[in-house]
Amino acid sequence: MNRLLWKLVRLQISPWQLAGFALANLLGLVVVLFGIQFYCDVAPIFTASDSFMKEEYIVVSKEVGLSGLRGKSASGFSQREIQEISSQAFVDTCAPFVSAQFGVVAAFSSASAGVGFQTEMFLEALPDNFLDINLKGWQVQGSPPAGDTASHSSAPPAETPVVPIVIPRGYLNLYNFGFAAGRGLPALSESMIGMVPIRLLLSGPRGEMIVEGRVKGFSNRLNTILVPMDFLLKANDSLSEKESLNPTRLCIDVKNPADPAIGAFLTQKGYRTEGTGGDAGRMAYFLSIVCFVVVGIGLSICVLAFFVMLLSVWLLLQKNMEKARTLRLIGYPTATICLPYFAVIVGVYLVSFFISALSLSALRNAYLPHIAPLSPDFQLHTDIRIHIIALALSTLLSVIGSWAVWNKMKRST
Repeated sequence: MNRLLWKLVRLQISPWQLAGFALANLLGLVVVLFGIQFYCDVAPIFTASDSFMKEEYIVVSKEVGLSGLRGKSASGFSQREIQEISSQAFVDTCAPFVSAQFGVVAAFSSASAGVGFQTEMFLEALPDNFLDINLKGWQVQGSPPAGDTASHSSAPPAETPVVPIVIPRGYLNLYNFGFAAGRGLPALSESMIGMVPIRLLLSGPRGEMIVEGRVKGFSNRLNTILVPMDFLLKANDSLSEKESLNPTRLCIDVKNPADPAIGAFLTQKGYRTEGTGGDAGRMAYFLSIVCFVVVGIGLSICVLAFFVMLLSVWLLLQKNMEKARTLRLIGYPTATICLPYFAVIVGVYLVSFFISALSLSALRNAYLPHIAPLSPDFQLHTDIRIHIIALALSTLLSVIGSWAVWNKMKRST
């Protein structure tokens, strides 16, 4: 009986018609998969540089000119200015950088690497909610001394607290390609410098303390050295007698990094953004919009191809409806009569799925050689979720089409 049904279907349907449906659906699937896969491959180039800061954050400072010679706080933000920035429609939250009000000397020494030097530096802090990291690793290990702990011994005490630090990636590059290269010293990788302790001598009018710093991350967006906020506030209270100064930089959480109102406001006020985070955020945002449009076009093609195929199958059913009623009167169930139509629908989507997977692989091999050199940390990996999305979409359309055919056959017979 199944052979007779197959013959009946083959006499009424054109192979070229089936090929047209399959090609249209294939085109839609390839466009959808390409849009998603391209975004997954390219987005990390813009967003993976700073894993501890979200892309919606921008750092704002003032231009430093001759007026800065009048006082240390001339280029800082007053409370009125901070409130004005916070009240803007494109701003979610705004927080100032807190600066260390004491002297900092960092000593870096590694016997295995043959490196040792010390330098003066500075420390700043941001509220923890502005850091996109696991806060369990962003805490001081141990309790710092209470101040007035003058100690100039060559080794830190046994209970020296360990402070996590984030430094600009440019600092490491300056050492590797400038300082180390000119003196014949070995270059240090990011993983290596994270394992080497940095001895920090903190000194102020109220005393001194020694802590051990450990580099936990690198930044391309911030030209500062970050430490936990609670540690810096306690150190300021313990070591400094200075009054709180106006913050010189603000970290702003914006709703949309590509909002043109941001640039207009900053230009009007004469503020500037630091690093490339704003540009990278805007590029990532525009990339997501473009990929969203591409995926939408692909889905539209898939849906249109689905309705065209469904309409053709219904016309085929209409031509064979008298024969289908006869078969129902004889005693054949509706599912058996619809089986050839189910096979046609499922077959079209299965073929489209496998060919789209192969086409996506070929397209990736074509554009990946041009993308990989843009990021030294680029890693090639195929996300199985892309294929799961394609299979889920094909399965959904197959089930909907089969149900529509079964429902029409049941009502008509």
